[in-house]
Amino acid sequence: MKFPLTFKEIVHELVCLTSLPREEVEYRVWMEALDPGWNVLQDVARFGVTPHKYDEKMLQLYHDGDSFIFETLVFWLKPKRRRWTQYALERIRSYAERSNIDMCDISILIFGDGTGSDSLFLADKGLKINYYDIPGSKTFDFALKRFDYYNMLGQHIKPINDYRACLTRQYDVVISFEVLEHLQQPLQAIRDISSMLKYGGISLITDDFGNIANSFPTHLEINSTLHGKTPFLFLDSSMVLSWYSRDELFKPFEFIKLKEVSTKHWLSLFRDYNIRKPFLSKNSSILLRSVGKLPYIGY
Repeated sequence: MKFPLTFKEIVHELVCLTSLPREEVEYRVWMEALDPGWNVLQDVARFGVTPHKYDEKMLQLYHDGDSFIFETLVFWLKPKRRRWTQYALERIRSYAERSNIDMCDISILIFGDGTGSDSLFLADKGLKINYYDIPGSKTFDFALKRFDYYNMLGQHIKPINDYRACLTRQYDVVISFEVLEHLQQPLQAIRDISSMLKYGGISLITDDFGNIANSFPTHLEINSTLHGKTPFLFLDSSMVLSWYSRDELFKPFEFIKLKEVSTKHWLSLFRDYNIRKPFLSKNSSILLRSVGKLPYIGY
């Protein structure tokens, strides 16, 4: 499959799959490349959204706006962003080898894949993908058109409309890149990811909790308190940190779902300087409470 990797190719795909005129598409793709988040900011103004605050207007933006089509298509073209997906492929291969499972038999859910670029990339490598984003949204509908356009819809990529149907420990792998910071209840989403995974399965995660910049108005301010805590939040839901990228630090994390976690898993996080430093810089009170929970250690 020839993936769109240039300005011309991405414009061509958008013109083919939307009713937007070429001149508008070219302008909006160009502005997104020059000023990341530009399209979302236009929708923020159009829908009357209060930046960084989740309400009905922001929900309407997600459902009825088309800005995330432009944002996610352009963002995925960046080399560092595509590297996350390449890492995901490598980690899935590693999982398949140690689990003695054929790659084509691995069950994978991509949670919040927007325009579906990660789904298409991995499906093109022979993997079978379940895709989930907001059903009925313009972004979701555009992704389905892309999957059909590349002859991936159905056998290679299966769209998921019923979120609750995912919560049955059926997946070997759950991938979620830059989703948690947008959610009203990210802690519940982390618990849901745990419920999606088989025991021994892996989740590949990136987050941007600490980035409450003007150019990212749908990153929720309330979630900034979670910055630096991600490995501990996943451990609370029985997912143990098993690997992370040093190339672009923590982009992505890998967590493995275990039946039980123990004191050693908590201690291993504190022993890792890269994990410990951002956590301690903001969460010293939480550290004291966590230490107090450890066996044989109390106040």
